[in-house]
Amino acid sequence: MPTTNETLRDSLVAARRDKSLIEMTAQPVPASFLEGLDVQAQIAKRLGQAEAGWKVAIAEGGVPVAGLMPGPWLAPGDVYDGAIGAELRVEIEIALRLAKDVPMRPGQPYSRAELLGHCDKAYLGIEIVESRLANWLGAPFALWLADALGHGGYYLGQELDMKVLDDLTGLSCFISLNGVTIYDQPAVHGNGDPMTPFLAWANRKDELMGGLRAGQIVTTGSLCGGVLSPGKGEIVAKLNPLGAVTLTLR
Repeated sequence: MPTTNETLRDSLVAARRDKSLIEMTAQPVPASFLEGLDVQAQIAKRLGQAEAGWKVAIAEGGVPVAGLMPGPWLAPGDVYDGAIGAELRVEIEIALRLAKDVPMRPGQPYSRAELLGHCDKAYLGIEIVESRLANWLGAPFALWLADALGHGGYYLGQELDMKVLDDLTGLSCFISLNGVTIYDQPAVHGNGDPMTPFLAWANRKDELMGGLRAGQIVTTGSLCGGVLSPGKGEIVAKLNPLGAVTLTLR
């Protein structure tokens, strides 16, 4: 008999292959955040997903976590095809590209400045959050982790000055769908400093997901929360006054 985590793994693998949804309440929940990360890693291996990028976060109790971003990596103007019936949420973010590896270094934590020194570019990034879990709001966090924190796809927009990470004052987030404004608020990061979750993940104590390596993209977290798109069509997402990305949800 498969274990509960193997059952969850196989259900999520099938859902990602088929671009289908599974009922959240019918799924077993990993017993811990580490088990959720382990299930996510097994799913990525089964699907042959590349470790091309990471979305980082801090869970309850200050535990650093991450979701694999294997793609699709999309350019502004591209079309994102969602699963039938899936909720699509838009997140405006600042992403960083690693210029060199960031190996785990127990007992010698990285500083913020040192971690930034491992990066060579910053970008305006737009993440599409599309969980494989139907009706996923309120999902246990370990289950959400197993589903790669709901990662759907990522749009890399224009390059930004990395100093934007030091002060979000004066920045605002704007999102419209088919010309109708659905979000227009000051840019705010849930941890205050966008580097906080990245730094926490770089200084993690357990390696289950794969390393931080040169060439990977690391997104530092949403500046607008997860904005639900009420429909499909043309999305314009702006981090004012720095840049904008136009894309299509289909």
